[in-house]
Amino acid sequence: MNKKSYRIISILLALLLCICAGCSAGRGEKYTIEDLDNLAEIKIYSAENHELIKTISEEEELYQYNQHFLFDDSDTEERHEELEKGLEGAKEEYYIISYKNPVARFGKKEPEENTTITLYENTNIVKMTVEEESIKGLSIPEEFLTFYYELSEEEIDFYRSLAE
Repeated sequence: MNKKSYRIISILLALLLCICAGCSAGRGEKYTIEDLDNLAEIKIYSAENHELIKTISEEEELYQYNQHFLFDDSDTEERHEELEKGLEGAKEEYYIISYKNPVARFGKKEPEENTTITLYENTNIVKMTVEEESIKGLSIPEEFLTFYYELSEEEIDFYRSLAE
């Protein structure tokens, strides 16, 4: 090949690289819908007066929330009653409500309430309630949609930090 062919190929490759870089730069998203598990926003309410404290919709915070949302449910069934009794007399502190984008791809739909995590003062036990409407096609009693978890100090500190 001669110099002219190399020059043309180089220009075409540079042009292709610019096009590809432009397409990916235009996305502007750090996380995919799968990374965020369709999480659209989180709202945090004071349990005392049900006042909205904060709405979180920034991708990085939503991603961090999803990383902490991986509850270990290996012993939940056995400890359910024990953890529930551990909350007797405990004062509710915050409600952390997560909203997910609907799975349907067509039509403009608002995010739907998915779960509520209730934090209690002076304990690392939390109650998580799954919204019945978030389970499509089935009617499940509320008692089967409520779970209790004992979190580590690091995990409970993370959830409390969301309200600050």
